[in-house]
Amino acid sequence: MLQANAVMGRSRGGNRVSWIALWMAAAMVCLTPITLSRIAPAEELAQRPAAPDFSGKIWLNSPPLTLKELRGKVVLVDFWEYTCINCIRTFPYLRRWNELYGPAGLVIIGVHTPEFAFAKNPANVAAAVKRFGFTFPVVVDSDDAIWNAFHNQAWPADYLIDKDGRVAYVHFGEGDYGTFEGEIQKLLKEANPRLDFTSAKYALPADANADMTASVCRRATPETYLGADRSDNLANPGGEDPHREVRYVAPSAVPIDDFALSGDWTAAPEFVRHDRRKNALEDSVELHYQAKSVYLVAGSDDGTVKPLYVVQDGQPLPKSAWGVDIRIDSSGRTYLPLSGKRMYYVVNNPEFGEHTLTLYATAPALSLYSFTFGNNCENQFAHR
Repeated sequence: MLQANAVMGRSRGGNRVSWIALWMAAAMVCLTPITLSRIAPAEELAQRPAAPDFSGKIWLNSPPLTLKELRGKVVLVDFWEYTCINCIRTFPYLRRWNELYGPAGLVIIGVHTPEFAFAKNPANVAAAVKRFGFTFPVVVDSDDAIWNAFHNQAWPADYLIDKDGRVAYVHFGEGDYGTFEGEIQKLLKEANPRLDFTSAKYALPADANADMTASVCRRATPETYLGADRSDNLANPGGEDPHREVRYVAPSAVPIDDFALSGDWTAAPEFVRHDRRKNALEDSVELHYQAKSVYLVAGSDDGTVKPLYVVQDGQPLPKSAWGVDIRIDSSGRTYLPLSGKRMYYVVNNPEFGEHTLTLYATAPALSLYSFTFGNNCENQFAHR
C-alpha cells in the first residue's frame, strides 16, 4: 500500500502549491500502468510501485549506491536544495532519523537537485553538506536525472522505499514528522519483526506533528523571486529590463507582498545584480512583507565579502529582530556580510507582523536571488 501525505512546500517553479491538487492532476493525465507520476495522495494500491534507481555521478559521504545492493534495508530518498528554507526546516528530523534508525536498517539518501545555477557546483553542495551536519549519503543530481526518474515536483520531497525496493510512502513539504517517523518504524519492522521501538529514546519531539497550515498559523508573504524570469510581484512600473543595467525608480508606496528596485541594477533571469560602487545608501531593494522571519538567497559574485545594508521600517534592524547573519558596523548600520552564494538569515522578528525591509547595495558584483519567509508556526531548527 502506498500512501502520500501533502502539505505546503516549494515547487520546481518556486511557487507554494497544494500537492494534493498537483498529484491528482498528474494521475488524471497519465495513461501508463502504476508509476510514481500517477499516484495521488492517500491512494491505496494493490502493490507498491518499484522505485527508480540512482544515476548520479557524484556522491558525498559514500561511494555510489544502488537499490539492488540496498535490498533488505529501508531507504529514505530525500530531495533537497541547500538554499530552500522549506528543506532546511526539515533537517533536524533527517538528522534524528539517521541517528535513531540507521542502526536498525534505515538508509537515508539525500538527493540534491538544484534550483539555481550556482547550486549545481558540487563544491557548493559539499560545503552545504558539511554546514548542515549531514553524515548520510548525498548524491549530486545537478542534471535532474534522479528528480526526473521519480517524477518529482517539489522540495522537500521524501520517498520511503521498502526492503524489496518498492515505494511505500511519499510526503511532500514540511510537517507530519511524527506520522512519517511512524511509517519508518513500520517498514523497518516489516524488514525485521524483532525490532522494538517502545523505549524512551524513540519518543517524538514536541513539535513533531505541528500543523504548518493550522488556523493559528498566519499567512506569510509568498516566496519572492528577484530575477527577470520570475519577478511576478515587482512593483516598479514597466517591470525589469533583462538586457542592460537600468536606473530604476521605485513607486512612492510598495503594495503588501511586493518589492521594488531603486537605483542602478542589472536584471538577469535568476537574479538582480549590483554592478557599481556607491558611497551612499541609494541603490536598494524595498520589500513590503508580512511574516515573522525573512531569508534571502544572495551572494558575492567573486566570493569576497561585500556588505548589504539592512533597514526595517526606516531604521537599522533592532537587535531583537536580528537573523543570525546580521552584523553591525561602527556607525550603527546593520548589514549582511555577503560572501558565498547561499541562503542568509536576515530577520527574526519577535512576532509575526507587517514591515518594510530595505536592502542597500554599495559594492559591485553582488547578486540577490529570492526572499523566503517564516510564519508564527515555524519549528525549531538550526540557523546555520
